[in-house]
Order: sequence, then C-alpha cells, then structure tokens
Amino acid sequence: MKTSAIALAFLFAACGAAATVSTRELGKPGVAPVPCPDQRWEQSDPTFTALSGAKAFFGQYDGGAYRIEIPDNWNGELVLWAHGYVANAGAQGARLRVGLPGVGEGNPFRQHLISAGFAWAASSYRCNGYVPGNGLLDTMALIDLFKRVYSGNGPQRVYLTGVSMGGHITLLGMQEFPTTFAGGLALCASGPGEMDFLTSVAAASELISGVTVTQATRDKDVQRLTAIFGKPPAYTEKGRQLASVQVQISGGARPFALDGLSSRFIENASAVAGRGDDVWNRVASNTDLTYHIDDGLGLTDAAINSSVRRKAADAEMRSLQGPYEEAIPFDGQIVRPVLTLHGSGDLYVPISLEQSLRRTVDNAGKSSWLVQRIIRSPGHCNFSAAEQGDAFDALVAWARSGKRPDGDDVLGDLSNAGMKFTNPLRPGDPGVIRVTSTR
Repeated sequence: MKTSAIALAFLFAACGAAATVSTRELGKPGVAPVPCPDQRWEQSDPTFTALSGAKAFFGQYDGGAYRIEIPDNWNGELVLWAHGYVANAGAQGARLRVGLPGVGEGNPFRQHLISAGFAWAASSYRCNGYVPGNGLLDTMALIDLFKRVYSGNGPQRVYLTGVSMGGHITLLGMQEFPTTFAGGLALCASGPGEMDFLTSVAAASELISGVTVTQATRDKDVQRLTAIFGKPPAYTEKGRQLASVQVQISGGARPFALDGLSSRFIENASAVAGRGDDVWNRVASNTDLTYHIDDGLGLTDAAINSSVRRKAADAEMRSLQGPYEEAIPFDGQIVRPVLTLHGSGDLYVPISLEQSLRRTVDNAGKSSWLVQRIIRSPGHCNFSAAEQGDAFDALVAWARSGKRPDGDDVLGDLSNAGMKFTNPLRPGDPGVIRVTSTR
C-alpha cells in the first residue's frame, strides 16, 4: 500500500493534479506535494569521495541527484538525509544540489554515521524552493534506489533525519508514513508555523513603524525600517519594541535570543509572508496569536493585540481536508520515536514551533513518542558534532531497545534552558538577557 501511495503522489506531481486529491481523502498513507515551481532545473555533479572504509555511489534519478555511502562494516541500517531550503530565484537557484548529512564544517555527522556502521543516502530533490512534500517523496525513493545499487540485502531499519526544511520533511514523514521509519531526528525543524511566525512579526512591524512592506518595494522598505528601528544592538525606541515582540512571540526570553535576532531582525520585519497567492502565503495566519512585549518599552500587550493587523489562513488550504499535507499543521499522530534538536537563539525558525509540536503531540495522546532537546546556541541550526551525534545515538538506542531517552521541557521556563544537552557551551554564553537590559 505504501509503495502504491508513493507512486500515486509522484503521478499527481507530474501531471499537475495534486491540487484536486488528498491522500488523506483516499485513506492511504502518503503525500500529495505542492507542485514544483515551473522552471528549468539544472543538475549538479553528485560525485563525491567515500570516507576511508566506505564505498560511494552517486548519480541521477527521477528525484534529482543522489549520493549513497555504505561502510564496509555496514550494520544493516540506513539513514536518509533531507537537506534544507534552497532558494529558487536566479541562476544559482536553478541548480539542484545534493549535500552530505549533518550541519557544520567538515560534515562530522557523516563521519559519525560511517564510523558506527550506518549507510546513508541523500537527494537534491527534483526542484528547489520550499518543497517539503516533494523533498519527502524524493528522499523516500532513495530506499528502493539503495536496494538497486547495493547487491546485498535491503536495510533492516531506516531512519529519517534532516535540517530546517529537512526537519519539516522528517516530521512530515513520521506523520504520513508512520511505520516506514524506525525513528526520526528533526534538526531545527521548520513547518507551516514558520509562515505564521513571519506573518506575525511583519504585522507587528507595520503597527510599530507604520511601514507596510510589499514585494515590489521591499528594498526601499528595508531602508525605511532600518532607519526607524536601528540595527542590533543599537536599537531605537521603536526597535526595542519590535525586538521584544519578536523574542516574546518566538518562545520568550532565553539564552542567545538577542544574539540570534541580530541577523534576523530586519529580515523578519520585512517579510512578505501572507501577502501572496501561493500555497505558503495562503496558509499563513496570525489570528490566534496573543502578542506580548516586555514592560517599560512604551507599548503594552493590550495596545498591540487590539490594533495589529490580523491575517486569516485560507480555510481550503489549511484544513485537514486541504490538498497538501505539508501545508497543514502537524496532527501529532506519530507512532515511532521522534527526537528533535532546536537552538535557543534561533530567530529564523523559532523554538515556538517546538512548543506547538509538543502541544499537538500531547493532545493527540502520543507524548511518549516525542523527545525534544534544546541547545544553547545563536542562529539557525547551529549544532556541534557532539550534539548531533549524541542525539542520533539516543534515537537509535530508543528504536532498538524501546527505552525513551531524556529530553527538555520546551513548555517550561526557558530563561536558562539547554544546559543538559549543549556540548560545548558556546563562547559568551549569556544566560538570559532581556531587551530592557544593558549589555
């Protein structure tokens, strides 16, 4: 049934019929993906050199370029790696690129896998852009491809892992194909809630600055916003207000929040999420958000919530009967181990998405299948080799033995969160610093 569902989803994508049928409506597991952007895609060279004690396989397939690496002492288990978002604008955005597993210089996670006897496989996907549906299907197709390039037996267990949009792919796969994978490791996972966050920040920016950003005038609007808000850490009075709002609605005061905001402050404020006609703009919403701001900044919660622009989601796109599973908030129906890592100072894909995930899984009665870990780090997907390796090892041990590993409480007080699993502590680890504090 799973194989036919995958083939059906590929057929929908190829013929443009994905908007008319949902695999949920068909009563089958699977994903009807948002169609790829209509443009020509260029393949990149997938050639790579195997690590010592392993063999490399690479080439092209229907899902783009692929890479597979199998250690000589293969333990019979396969890790599927799902890469993050690649912008599809301009010449560079037209080139499909297949990466290596892990984040950080030197791909330490790849070495960790091979040293432990795990094979891995990765795909470029058939297109760039925010395409978690196609990314999932193209990544899953690697399982059959692996069986073709490897002359021995197929994998005994398959793990799904990915970063950012690849984290979204991981959660989507664990939800839509609940028994296909032995476990999932989602690193700094994005999701439909990311569009909500950017829409919410943009609406607050409009209220505070009086500037409405549009795609056509964005360059000039960014200059105006910079003059009004200042640049981190040299905020104006209005800048401090917006900085506080961004920190508060992204998960509250926590280590490295302001450090992570420094590279995203104007980017988030000038987002045009929720203002277009594509799927991701249509699903974006801030109608249910209660805005918060620190005291003493000349603006109150009540003033913001009573006046901020509200943007409702397109009910057709966001409902459980919507045509694209990837655009619908997660339903929490997981039945295999899922472990997540998220940086405390991520202000691009904020930790508030982890909080939403926890509530959803708890409400679905699946709490025992989700473990979340907080890493004290600034920026997006800033994880060390040890943090990635430890998380993966914990997931594998969980899948093999059934013993659930430790995690963090993402719904608790985050002001000093992440001490348990951060390794090492980052230089200048700040503890908690609020917008009203001096630095």
